[in-house]
Amino acid sequence: MAKKKRKTKKKKEEEWAMKTPGFAWRVSLSIIVFFGWLVFLIIWLFFYAGNFNIYQNIAIFVVSVMTGLAILGAAWASWGIKYGCRTGKKQRKS
Repeated sequence: MAKKKRKTKKKKEEEWAMKTPGFAWRVSLSIIVFFGWLVFLIIWLFFYAGNFNIYQNIAIFVVSVMTGLAILGAAWASWGIKYGCRTGKKQRKS
């Protein structure tokens, strides 16, 4: 019985997070950034990587990862600041 209550409570918390304002566009942005990064890497590796040495290619890979993380971090930071403490308090009470 206790497990069923925990699952129900956890499901309600997940549903609450999905209903918060700005959640949908942040998830969409995350998906777009991920697939955009993959497309960039494929194009880079097939068409441009041969013109550069291994260290330059590694640098471009690292910069592309950092750029993607910066975009996602900027998008998710404000949501986390607004709503993260609410979910954290709910989890601590249980």
